[in-house]
Amino acid sequence: MLAELKVANLALIKSLTLSFGPGANILTGETGAGKSILAGALSLIRGAKGSADAVRTGAEEAQVEALFQLERPEELRPLFEEQGLTPADELVVQRTVNAAGRTRIRINGALATVAQLAAFGEELLAVSGQHDQQSLVREARQLDFLDAFGRHQELLAAMGAAHQRREAVEKALAALEAELADGLEKRELHEFQLQEIEKVAPRPGEDEELMTRKAAAKSAGKLASAVEEALELVHGQPPLGAEGLARRLDRLARLATRGAALDARFAPVEEAVAAAAQSLAEASDGLDRLARAASANPQELEELDERLNALARLKRKHGPELDGVLARARTLRATLSRLDSGALEAGQLKKNLALARAEAAAAALALRAARAESAVALAASLTATLKVLGFPKLSLRVEVSPSRAPEDAGPKGADQAVFLFCPNPGEGLKPLSKIASGGELSRLMLALKIAQEPRSDQSLLFDEIDSGLSGATAEAVAAKMAELAGRQQIFIITHLPQMACLPGKHFLAAKSPTESGERTETSIAELDSESRTLELARMLGGASPSPEALALSRRLLNLN
Repeated sequence: MLAELKVANLALIKSLTLSFGPGANILTGETGAGKSILAGALSLIRGAKGSADAVRTGAEEAQVEALFQLERPEELRPLFEEQGLTPADELVVQRTVNAAGRTRIRINGALATVAQLAAFGEELLAVSGQHDQQSLVREARQLDFLDAFGRHQELLAAMGAAHQRREAVEKALAALEAELADGLEKRELHEFQLQEIEKVAPRPGEDEELMTRKAAAKSAGKLASAVEEALELVHGQPPLGAEGLARRLDRLARLATRGAALDARFAPVEEAVAAAAQSLAEASDGLDRLARAASANPQELEELDERLNALARLKRKHGPELDGVLARARTLRATLSRLDSGALEAGQLKKNLALARAEAAAAALALRAARAESAVALAASLTATLKVLGFPKLSLRVEVSPSRAPEDAGPKGADQAVFLFCPNPGEGLKPLSKIASGGELSRLMLALKIAQEPRSDQSLLFDEIDSGLSGATAEAVAAKMAELAGRQQIFIITHLPQMACLPGKHFLAAKSPTESGERTETSIAELDSESRTLELARMLGGASPSPEALALSRRLLNLN
């Protein structure tokens, strides 16, 4: 419900703060006192278009702030999440309109758009007035009213879930088909690139390995010369008759053996020489292997260059590093595999889509059947209530018709609902949008809200619903308003004492000159018991009410 409203510099209002109650909140005042300004403030909070004309003359901007306390916050949780806001038990709406007509909105402290405000405003506040384009005339809302009356929440939840499943499969199939279409166009290119890489068949780190081998191959001549010189030192130079280390070490070993045989102190020398001979033999074998390797393949450098050039071409096209080439090959294989399996997957998705569409159709048809049944009951309920409210010979029908194929149903189904109304015989049933009378629409809204048994967080503003009413009809409308006020918060702007005496808070709008006398201001204040008695007496008997009017005023208030 709307708990508090602050208004500053709006039309004739300089500043006011009002606290409202959970039942009826009544606003009265003489014609021209500024009662409509309250309706205008609430319309701004509801998301109506702001206008520079609404800003008080001389002020930079008009400000309206409203505090809503939510008794059923769980019902608005999806709306909070949809609008990107954190769900809460309270909603604070702040709106400013500057002198240029530009508007700024905050919802619970966060900047918001007019569209976001309107989404919340439509759920939290319904305006039913003489000059307002009401939600009741919108066919989308008429369907919501029918569903609320019929308590179709479970059917709507099933419809929403079926719609989500169908939509998810449709998106998955569309994405796969787009992927396959793009992939098929490039399949030949993918196959050529993969063959190009596989033909070379690079290995991880192969280019670095080849560069190392190439560097070694380039230094093979120097290595061979060093090996040859080392071997000459070991084995000598036969053409020159020079004696090598091996022969000298052999002679030394024989001498050490003879010495050891003569004197045991020579034994360590013998062992050392033997060890040296062994080490020299191993070094000689190593030099022999190096000599063979250095001269094994004279074409190796050319072959290494050819292989490195092949790898370089791959890196330029698919690299820039060899790891990138190998990663590209993996990607190409996966893409080609995906194209091969995608057709099978698309076939399965098409089967899934057929099932999802069938589920959506079944949910939509079940919802349509329930709506058709509820439409009859709602029309009967509204007709009975409206006859009491001053339409003794009205005709009313709630017509449910398909809006799309059941398998293509949206989250709320595949139907549209139209309220057809004829207040007077012989005029023919017409959609509510064709009815010009705000009073008729207001009483229809009253009847509809009475028909909707579940309590709601939505507050209702009835702006002069009593226009043109008197006598028994006015009393009947007042009785129904009291019945509705027992279930939810309502605001009543009225000239009728039958309405003004309903139980609840009573506010008075009054217009008076400022202290300087140069301007006029509108004030709205809550009345205490005595002030309320005087205001009701004024409504009954004029500016100077008689004792009889005062007595009747007290009696009406005591009766309520």
